[in-house]
Amino acid sequence: MNKKFLFCVFFLFVFSFIFIGGVLYFSKDHDTSITDSLRFKEEYESLNGTIRESDGALYNDIIIPEDNPVKYVNCEEAIEVLKKENAILYIGANWCPWCRNAIPVLFDVLKNQNIKTLYYLNLDNEKDTYEIKNGKLIKTVEGSKGYYALLDFLKDDLEDYVLKDTNGKKYNTHEKRIYMPYVAAFQNGEILKSHVGTVSLMEDQTKYSKMTEEQIKELYSLYDELVTSILKKDNCNIRGC
Repeated sequence: MNKKFLFCVFFLFVFSFIFIGGVLYFSKDHDTSITDSLRFKEEYESLNGTIRESDGALYNDIIIPEDNPVKYVNCEEAIEVLKKENAILYIGANWCPWCRNAIPVLFDVLKNQNIKTLYYLNLDNEKDTYEIKNGKLIKTVEGSKGYYALLDFLKDDLEDYVLKDTNGKKYNTHEKRIYMPYVAAFQNGEILKSHVGTVSLMEDQTKYSKMTEEQIKELYSLYDELVTSILKKDNCNIRGC
C-alpha cells in the first residue's frame, strides 16, 4: 500500500480525534461553573478535622453544597467583572477560621435569595507580606500587579495596614489591606455594601469555635442586608433571569 496514502489516513484519524475531542469539550454541556463549585467544595472540606500548622489548632468541619454558586477569579478578572456587572465578591481562604464559619451562612443567604453567582478570590498567591525585623518594617514578598490594582480599586472600603511588634509599637505600611472574609455587593464598580469578618466572639470562644445559633442569625442578617442592597438595584441579572 502507498506510504503517502497510509500517512494521509493516519493524519486524518489524528485530526478527527482532536477535532471531536475539542467539540465535546467546548460543547454546551461543558459547564465550567460546575468545575468551580466542586473545586471549592473539595478545597474547603479538605481541611475538615485537620490541624493548623501555624498554631496547632483544630479546624472545624464544614459541609459545602455541591451546587454552590462559586466562580473563581483572580485580581484582574475581579476588577473587570466588578466594573461592568452587578455582582457579589467573596475574598477568603480555606485555612481562614473566620471564613470557614462565614461561608456556610453566606451560601444559605445566596440560596434563599436565588443568587446564581458568587465571585471568589483567594489572595494567597497575590498579596504581599511584611515583617518587622530589628525595629524596621520590611516587605518580604512583593504582591502581584493585579493585587495592587485591586487595593486601589477597593481603597475607599479598606483599612490601613498597620503591624505591631511584640512591644505594641505600630508600623504603618502606607497601604490598604483586605481582611478576610471580605464580602461586598457591587453595582457597576461601586460598592453598595460590604462586611468584613463574622460577628463578635463571646468570652469563651476563639476564632476556631463554631458560632452559636444566635451568632449565625446575626451574620445571616448582615449578609442578607448586603445581598438585598444589590437586589434593590438589580433583581434579575444577578439571579440569572
